[in-house]
Amino acid sequence: MAALRSLEPDIRISALGGRAMAAAGARIVCDSEELAVMGFAEVVSALPAVLRARQKLFRFLSDEKPDLVIPIDFPGFNGQLAGKAQQLGLPVYWLIAPQVWAWGGWRTGGYRKKIQRLGTILPFEEEFFRQRGFDVFPMGHPLSEDYMGSFPFEDSLDRREKLFHSRQDPLVVGIIPGSRRQELKELLPILKVTSQALVGHFENREVRFILSAAPGVDPLRLNEQFDNGTEITQEPLSQLFPRCDLALVCSGTASLEAALAGVPHELVYRTGALNSWIGKRLLRTPFVGLSNLILQRRMVREHLQEQVAPLPLARNLLRWVGRPSERQAFYADARRLRQLCGKPGVWERTARDILTFLETGSPSDDPRS
Repeated sequence: MAALRSLEPDIRISALGGRAMAAAGARIVCDSEELAVMGFAEVVSALPAVLRARQKLFRFLSDEKPDLVIPIDFPGFNGQLAGKAQQLGLPVYWLIAPQVWAWGGWRTGGYRKKIQRLGTILPFEEEFFRQRGFDVFPMGHPLSEDYMGSFPFEDSLDRREKLFHSRQDPLVVGIIPGSRRQELKELLPILKVTSQALVGHFENREVRFILSAAPGVDPLRLNEQFDNGTEITQEPLSQLFPRCDLALVCSGTASLEAALAGVPHELVYRTGALNSWIGKRLLRTPFVGLSNLILQRRMVREHLQEQVAPLPLARNLLRWVGRPSERQAFYADARRLRQLCGKPGVWERTARDILTFLETGSPSDDPRS
């Protein structure tokens, strides 16, 4: 929204969103907070709220006839929204491509009929969707805004390596448990015991823990789970990770941030039994972690479901400390990953392409201009 407004100050935007979108000047058609769920069982419990939101947005599209519909991610819900826009003859510019390459390649045809322009953020997505007939705009990854340019990548690596070799200064471990209710419920108790096991392994060295409270997560809830000595922070991960020497990170965007920051870490994910059973039957990729998917090989160890256990996690964190060659290989992968995720300026580039599409009904000549 900020990028669009900087280029076209008089643009009017209505949105499914929350307080940040409202503060940025959007007319909120429907509040998004009740829809922030992930997993099959959780979606079922939230279904009444989902249906109410869908009805509100369908009515808005029919009554207001906006010039352009921009669904962002959230493929199940937004797929229906794009279908309604198609019925009404409204153009759709979809941002953050649905991850059908992971769980539903057979659905690409349905999406292609609904989407006139598709913005992709992962390097391999451009070719995947072009081959299937989509008009693609390769945005570059939005995290490049935070982790390229002035981000202290090499300085952080130098500081971290000096600390690993000194074996005297305190070791700082970041704990990033995610933001969704089910992630916190499943992971927090295990991550707490893992932190205790790690302290036990370092009898002669101080270990400090920093627990990240994601936006929308009550820090008091996290404080109930961890000891008083754990620092709880709400600072952005791009500011937190340079302070960390190691990390335990919930799978998702945060794991990619840890990799782009060059922080050796273990990727964890655990969900309920029903979600796990269904997910195993739908997933069509060899990896879960975004850094592994982008590089198409294992950069980070993945601990999923029953593999998320305190002692194995603590031992694997210790491996990073005791094996300099593994750290150097990780840093080399992080440098490659940073190249693949593109340059800063993602939102300005995308906003320009959106406005060109809005004015002409076709993309700009140079997709990276």
